[in-house]
Amino acid sequence: MEGVNVMKTICLVEDEQDLLQVLSIYLEKSGWNVVTCDTLYKALNQLHVHIDCWVVDIMLPDGSGFELLKEIKKLDVHTPVILISARGESIDRVIGFEIGCDDYITKPFLPAELVLRVKKILQSTPMQNQTEFKIVGPYKIDEKRRLILVEEQELDVTSREFDIIQFFVEHNRAAIPRELLLQQIWGEDYFGSERVVDNYIKKIRQKLPLFHIETIYGFGYRCNV
Repeated sequence: MEGVNVMKTICLVEDEQDLLQVLSIYLEKSGWNVVTCDTLYKALNQLHVHIDCWVVDIMLPDGSGFELLKEIKKLDVHTPVILISARGESIDRVIGFEIGCDDYITKPFLPAELVLRVKKILQSTPMQNQTEFKIVGPYKIDEKRRLILVEEQELDVTSREFDIIQFFVEHNRAAIPRELLLQQIWGEDYFGSERVVDNYIKKIRQKLPLFHIETIYGFGYRCNV
């Protein structure tokens, strides 16, 4: 569908700003959405967001990457984590794999090497543990968890609002009569006013101002994404 793509999300946790920027650019050019954190505190705040793969530096200014690794694996043992370390000690590697990291890379390394390691891990991760998002403008639509995110923050949408948005995305650029929306979203047993559709569209426009829903007067609506 034009304008809608599936994208994986990588969380990159690194306190060296230059390296953080370079690695982020390489990962984004490989087609992934990248969330960056330069402290353990910021990374812990991302635990509620779905991440397909974590790339974590062990040495962080406010704690250890091992601590973050433990928390990630507590939530989902299958979530892949690649550890980065400036230290070449074997004990760090052993500790990392004992806790549950999926790969380990020692500085210095080429950004392209990290990209290849992330690709390999994503390809080997069971599909049921990967969430696919539909990207619509600035919005990420997680159909499995029925969430809509913008800049990794969850939007407050009701279940029915989500159903309407999902229906428009699936029928992008099609002219949708109000009667069809009522039938598909409210069900054939609904006997109320058609204007309930207009009220919900108004709310969706307020919550997702960049989700373009065009009014077709006397007929219904069209979504252009």
